[in-house]
Amino acid sequence: MTTQYFPRHLLRTGRRLRISGLLFFLGIQLFLRGQEIAAFPAEFNSLKDDKQKAIFLQRAINDSINEDLLTNVYAWSDAGMSYSKQAGLDSLNGYFLLYKGKAHYYHYYNNDSAIYFFKKSLPYFPDKANLQHITLVRDIMAAYSATGNKDSTFAYVDSTREIMDALPDTSRAKIKLAEVVGTVYSDFGLFKTAISYYQMAINGCLRNNNKRGLGMVLANLALVYEQLEDNKKEIEFSKEAAGYLADVKMPLATILSNIGSGYFNLSQVDSARFYLEKSDVIASELKMTSMLRANASILASIYTGEKNYNAARKLLDENLLYYKKVDDPPGLIKTLLYSGNLDTATHNFARAKQNLNNALAIARKIEYPLFQAMALQSLTSLARKTGDYKVALAYQTDLMIVKDSLTSDKARAQLSDLEVSYKTRQKEQQIQILQKDNNIKNLQLQNNRRSTIFYIICFGLLLTILGIVFYQRNLRNKMEMQKMKAELETKVLRSQMNPHFIFNSLNSIENFMMQNEKRQASDYLNKFSKLIRSILESSRNELVPLVKDVEALQLYVDLEQLRFHNKFSYQANVDPELVNGDYQVPSLLIQPYVENAIVHGMAHSDKAGLNLSVSAILEDGYIKYTMQDNGIGRKKSGEYNKYNKPQHKSVGLKITEDRIMMFNQAMGIAGYQPVITDLWDENGNSAGTKVEIKIKAA
Repeated sequence: MTTQYFPRHLLRTGRRLRISGLLFFLGIQLFLRGQEIAAFPAEFNSLKDDKQKAIFLQRAINDSINEDLLTNVYAWSDAGMSYSKQAGLDSLNGYFLLYKGKAHYYHYYNNDSAIYFFKKSLPYFPDKANLQHITLVRDIMAAYSATGNKDSTFAYVDSTREIMDALPDTSRAKIKLAEVVGTVYSDFGLFKTAISYYQMAINGCLRNNNKRGLGMVLANLALVYEQLEDNKKEIEFSKEAAGYLADVKMPLATILSNIGSGYFNLSQVDSARFYLEKSDVIASELKMTSMLRANASILASIYTGEKNYNAARKLLDENLLYYKKVDDPPGLIKTLLYSGNLDTATHNFARAKQNLNNALAIARKIEYPLFQAMALQSLTSLARKTGDYKVALAYQTDLMIVKDSLTSDKARAQLSDLEVSYKTRQKEQQIQILQKDNNIKNLQLQNNRRSTIFYIICFGLLLTILGIVFYQRNLRNKMEMQKMKAELETKVLRSQMNPHFIFNSLNSIENFMMQNEKRQASDYLNKFSKLIRSILESSRNELVPLVKDVEALQLYVDLEQLRFHNKFSYQANVDPELVNGDYQVPSLLIQPYVENAIVHGMAHSDKAGLNLSVSAILEDGYIKYTMQDNGIGRKKSGEYNKYNKPQHKSVGLKITEDRIMMFNQAMGIAGYQPVITDLWDENGNSAGTKVEIKIKAA
């Protein structure tokens, strides 16, 4: 079983081939090439009268649409309008405008132009019961939905519902309208209402024994359950749709891809690969490049989970070239996210960071919050994996802001769904009241009472949903912060309880005992136990009194002096105001720097008069620590470690820097970075190291 590396939203967002787009043109072949003049049928050339030519072209275009052959539709429509104008056949212009709108909508994906031609065609079919009028209203509504214009879309939805109410349930026009209305509601996240309209269309298809139409409705219904993340139902309805559309290749290729996507989300990789490969066979035959590339994205994720990184990289590189060429921002973002995941899996962290940041930049440019959340989530995980906890915290903060926006959008969609359901139910009740004239007053009273109760229940349910959502969000934020804080505290404790220091201390105690120096062994053991106890007690609290912290540091230095046979001297100078005041500081904050000065600065030095000094003063509301030694300096220490400890990696200083930054930020100021200065004598030789740290006085 493979690991699912990305949220399932990523596998479905931004698909270019929609099942709903195939509702009217089943299996259309996308071979329109601009507006070039196509060759006319042989019979056309024998016609000499403009009227006959216009009528002939109108019938030829209609036949082409019915046979799913759209190659000549736009060019023939242009020519037909010219002939009908010359012949004075204004009635045919409505059909030619309608056909041009369909060419823009189903091939060019130019929704604005499609709406323009559909609206120009509408006055030619004023009768609302006319099939062409119904078809036009449906197409205008679908085109507005594709542009995201919610107000205009729902204005036509209301008009469509009025038409549907006047049609019988078995009417083909009502079935088509119900399906398109369901798709519109689905596009705007009103899934409950969408399902009810799809069910209406399904019932009509079953009564008419319209198997092909039933397959299209079931395919659209499967997409709703995909968005609801119910993959089992998505697969169930998609398979049923595939059975009805087995002889219609283009929608079948899309449905098979959806089934593969659903199985992938369920981590059933073998089944996912099987259906994706079946989809690829049909897509290759029909030259559906966008479908092939969408399937390649899912296959790349499967290969990544199987650690077949070369195969995954090949597919993703091909996708990058394709989506850059066709200028498809959603497809490019998905590919960059998949590439970032692959780079992370192969430990190419620099490239992963670049790909993820590119994806985030494009998502912000096109204002797509879902993609922004995916990119930020991956960047947060990458920063944690590379140990950059400060950057991880910044990404996590941005991620929470984006998730809040998505949560608000979802809550608004749920509220709209409740409002639509309420209005629909209210309208049905009003129809029942009108049908029962003898009881109209009683029914009105009952309706008002039920409506009020229903509204109160809906409002209470909405408040409950919002309360749960916000509670879970706050709890999740708190848990994330606590987790990051706990990880840092654990690393701080580990860095303070250095295994080498403990081992060396116990070794020293053993040596004193072996040499029968009981007094020194007892003194060393006493100080060692006090230091360990102090460290453990300090780990329970975020802050400790400065005086106690200085005492713990003194114990540590005393042990190191005994260990190195008093090879160096030590002076601690603390501002009296700090000693007498009740100042709190993070425990053993400067101990890693003191340890670094002793172990790396003075332990390897052979000169006499080695000295380490530590001072703490109060300066402009800050506590300023200064540590200075006259050891061998950082350059020679680095050379020594290179040859004697090539595998050594110090994390104590990095953790301490993070602690300083987090403490100062918690105090409401920008974090200060430690200042490290290399010291030199008058001859240009290394004379030691000085470290300065500033934290906000608390």
